[in-house]
Amino acid sequence: MKIRSIALATSAFVLLSIFVQPANAAKTPKPINSLQDAVNRPADVSYWAWKKSSDQVLSNSEKSGELELIIGPNTKLSNPNPKLAFDAVKRLYPTFRHPQKIYAIYYTYKDIDWAQKKFSELFSMASGQDAKNSCQKVNECWGASASITNSGDGILLSAVTNGTKDPNHTSGTLEAHEYTHSVQVGAFFGTQQQGQAMTGIKAFTPWWFAEGGATLSQNAAIYANSFPKYSKERKIGSGFFFENKSKKYTEKWIANFIKPADKKVWSDPETAFHIYDIGALICEIFTAIKGPAINIQIYEDISDGMTFEQSFEKQFGQSWDSAVPLIAKSISQLVKK
Repeated sequence: MKIRSIALATSAFVLLSIFVQPANAAKTPKPINSLQDAVNRPADVSYWAWKKSSDQVLSNSEKSGELELIIGPNTKLSNPNPKLAFDAVKRLYPTFRHPQKIYAIYYTYKDIDWAQKKFSELFSMASGQDAKNSCQKVNECWGASASITNSGDGILLSAVTNGTKDPNHTSGTLEAHEYTHSVQVGAFFGTQQQGQAMTGIKAFTPWWFAEGGATLSQNAAIYANSFPKYSKERKIGSGFFFENKSKKYTEKWIANFIKPADKKVWSDPETAFHIYDIGALICEIFTAIKGPAINIQIYEDISDGMTFEQSFEKQFGQSWDSAVPLIAKSISQLVKK
């Protein structure tokens, strides 16, 4: 049976003991309660997305399911304790379905064939190229993917470049991101849509919602204790967009990216990476208003038969068409003109 809730649990003691004010702020900004608030005070959105997520993570002690590490014969883990990341995401989304067991496969370029064999044994819908797709070259072997198995277990396939000190591969953000995808897919467990979700969660929502939700989740879960660290990670991930050196990221451009006439903009190599950074900024707005549960609740609604647009209107009380210009206006104020 699926667990459904969007309620936030809080703990007064925890909130008092871990409260962190936003960097460079004399006082806590007023809450972001609507899209219009996000338009009027765009600089306050990130704080409230972090704060509501932090309260959720730090107010409970949930732990993720059993973890089975499957490590390639030529592979050394960059992150020695990946379960901490899975636990953090469990605490971020404690009321939704999580896998009872997680298989995490780590491999290097030398281990591609080994990794594919292991992955194919666990994941019935493996393409045969899954491991290779995430590890194209010896020194560019750092991709990852995640889903659930037929029985609902989580499965993570993560490429590793031995010796890397890249923070995404050492801090737990990679694992948190991919595990969030398992939670997204898990909303469809036991439904007729499970098979499609297992191989393509982006089929159900705008692509930026899938990847942006996972990006927001990784930052919020791993850096729940520190708004400055959350902000630093956010700046690293969205820095190119914020800098706007080409001056193309106008309000109109952003609106067209959020709701394009053609999904090609989400797959074009020139713009595809924005499903992560712009996606995370959109999900920050959602989270600042509704709390982190909204990032999974929409998938729950869709698994019950709604569309993304119908779920959005149910949760936010206004149509998606009316929301897009407001979201674009809010985000456009964050970039350099």
